[in-house]
Amino acid sequence: MSRIVLDAIGGDHAPTEAVAGVALAVRQGYLQPGEVLLTGPEAQVHAALADAGLGEAGIEVVDAPDVLGPADSPTDAMRKKPRNSVAVGVRLVKEGRAGGFVSAGSTGTVVAAATLGLRYLEGIRRAAIGAIIEGEHNPFLVLDVGANPQPKAHHLAQYALMGSAYYQCQFDIAEPKVGILNIGSEDKKGSPLVLEARAMLQQMPINFHGNVEGVEVFSGGCHVVVTDGFSGNILLKVSEGVAEYLLRTTFGEMHKAGVDGRQIAQVQRAVMPRVDFSEYGGALLLGVEGVVTICHGRSRAPAFANALRFAHRALEGKVNEHIVAAARSVRLGNGQANA
Repeated sequence: MSRIVLDAIGGDHAPTEAVAGVALAVRQGYLQPGEVLLTGPEAQVHAALADAGLGEAGIEVVDAPDVLGPADSPTDAMRKKPRNSVAVGVRLVKEGRAGGFVSAGSTGTVVAAATLGLRYLEGIRRAAIGAIIEGEHNPFLVLDVGANPQPKAHHLAQYALMGSAYYQCQFDIAEPKVGILNIGSEDKKGSPLVLEARAMLQQMPINFHGNVEGVEVFSGGCHVVVTDGFSGNILLKVSEGVAEYLLRTTFGEMHKAGVDGRQIAQVQRAVMPRVDFSEYGGALLLGVEGVVTICHGRSRAPAFANALRFAHRALEGKVNEHIVAAARSVRLGNGQANA
């Protein structure tokens, strides 16, 4: 099933920007109107579709009248507001009415709804959020960036399998290089978790590169960087903050130095696509049935459009089938895959 559900009221600027993202995706040819479903309060979503010029496009809206607020925890979302846009969207995937779900709502709520509402893929026992970041020479995938802050070693091994399979499908790289985030390049460095996971990765059917230090992450040495959700989330947030700081500082100093505004704009057009999170739209929750994409809360129309594009590509590329095939090819020791 290639249809994708979009949470129309998830995010800081929804539903306006979410629906505008659908319109942009349709204009760019990423998908057809019949390939997307929207969840949210029905009247509100239909009004947003009309404002975006999609009122007669035939896009299906599935009513989700329970609106989540900033104070609603994942538990509140499931127990007190079961007809919220996230829960309804995940249910549509579970029922087979769609193959993917995209949301800029609370990460915790999306992860909880997806991991409880959808089955884990065969051979996988922990989901991971994979974020694509533009490196010096190529994009690289970091996982996990927040789903599981305290994984076990065999979870990291599963992340490596999933990340390698996902990268192959999305970027058509036959044997992506996989590394594990560490504090040094030497084999004996790292926490007990990293050392145990590293030993597993060396025995797996992946192109294992070895340890990756923080200073090497953006150089392009690895296509896939595996780490725990705590460290990965810090890496993601720090890289976003540093990129924004450097851009503000650099363009500000260029302006002070009297660089022509047209030249500054030219540099901005060249640089911004490499550091703007909206270029890839969102992060994929790998390991569950269906393609679940988690967008930044401050996403605008281009981010939603690109999230739909990459979700559609993941479905067409049969990412989950590749992950299952990879998981079947290896047993992660003493029944650990079931823990």
